[in-house]
Amino acid sequence: MSADRDRARPPCPPRDPVEIAAATLACLPDMTPKRLRALVERGGGPVGALAALDRGLGSAVLCDGASATELPARKALARIWQDRAHATRVHQLLCERATHVFVEGRPGHPIDDLPEPPVVLLAEGEQPGVLERRRVAVVGTRAATPHGLADAYELGAVLARAGVTVVSGLAIGIDAAAHEGALDAGGAVVGVVGTGLDVVYPRRHRALFDRVRGAGLLVSELGYGVQPRRQAFPVRNRIIAGLAEVVVVVEATLKGGARITADRALEYGRTVMAYPGSRRNPSAAGANALLYDGAGVVLEPSDVLVALDLEHGAPRLDVRTPPVGEAAAVFRACHGEPATLDQLASRTALAPSAVVAAVRALERDRWMERAHGLCWPR
Repeated sequence: MSADRDRARPPCPPRDPVEIAAATLACLPDMTPKRLRALVERGGGPVGALAALDRGLGSAVLCDGASATELPARKALARIWQDRAHATRVHQLLCERATHVFVEGRPGHPIDDLPEPPVVLLAEGEQPGVLERRRVAVVGTRAATPHGLADAYELGAVLARAGVTVVSGLAIGIDAAAHEGALDAGGAVVGVVGTGLDVVYPRRHRALFDRVRGAGLLVSELGYGVQPRRQAFPVRNRIIAGLAEVVVVVEATLKGGARITADRALEYGRTVMAYPGSRRNPSAAGANALLYDGAGVVLEPSDVLVALDLEHGAPRLDVRTPPVGEAAAVFRACHGEPATLDQLASRTALAPSAVVAAVRALERDRWMERAHGLCWPR
């Protein structure tokens, strides 16, 4: 049966041996960016490093500086690396999945200008040319407000229509909204993931992952099969920052991943911009702190295009029908902030039934939406 399956499998076309070796190293168990760099530097390149694993290079790298209690596990891992230092399986996966391999120091690597760029990046998708366009990263919190999600979606769409590739991390919240806005506008996207390219995380984003593959690229420095682990995501964020000319923070907490991405972008000399948010919104505290420290202000999506020298800023034309009567009174009573139905009734002196009717009318005309028990003006 196995032989029949092998005969049915199409032959793998020739691949660059440096790319195959680099991908094979990246796919070794418990590989990290630091370990991969040490292997490649000591081995004189990916091909030399892969061959040197048979001569004890893995043990030298893993055991260097290890404590006595760590040594047994490190030596065991080095033996596993030695056993798996064969490129056949990874080569076949590269062919079956049509994976692109970008190796540091070789043409095509999209972020060779970082202080320590990823030694290898793996990418999958139908549109590898998206890396040749202008690129903007849109990042933010998973615990986004409806306002934040709407802003991220709108920004993704505006950037896409201007021919800009939207980069983000495919996380729940702001990341997903920015990708969806760009995709719905027919634009190009890059999703940088903190897992192997064959692992969908979060699972609810399987359809979004497929859309990103079709309209752009999924990118990772981690090997096939690597599952989500907390320490991988801050490291992943440096790739998001490195890929972007401009990093835009829509909503972010003070210590979340979006703030880490923005800090890395500043280290790399990228432009950082942020949407201002209410001081009462903890999901905006990180973005407001960036603005306090000098980040560029985004009041309209066109402000980001101005930063890219793509367009002069212009006010957005609102084509919605203005609210009138009780609906207008309820909308004004929000004062630009979310409110409960009881608060709106108190502020307008309207009957609760009238407030509910007004809110429904505002929702219908896209002036308001309800979420988390609050009425959110748009």
